Amino acid sequence: MSVARDRRARRERFPLPRTDATPYAAPMRLAKTFASLVPLALAAVASAQAEKPPEVTWAPQTHPIIGFLIMAVLFGVIVTISLMPSKRSHTDL
Repeated sequence: MSVARDRRARRERFPLPRTDATPYAAPMRLAKTFASLVPLALAAVASAQAEKPPEVTWAPQTHPIIGFLIMAVLFGVIVTISLMPSKRSHTDL
């Protein structure tokens, strides 16, 4: 009985606003949002496809093999350093 009495008292203290305009239900809000955003997205896609991509005006000066060699050397250095034993001796477990 006291729970029902508490609910009634709470309703009386914090009444909901009485308006004729009720908020939209969640599915209706989603439909309204999608209905307004889909035409904008389609227009953006259509305008993006209307322009052709820019032409490349520069060519790389170095060969890609040089970059791969540098990466391989750095990889080797990092692996070698990480595999070197530490000199802690008496603190090793």
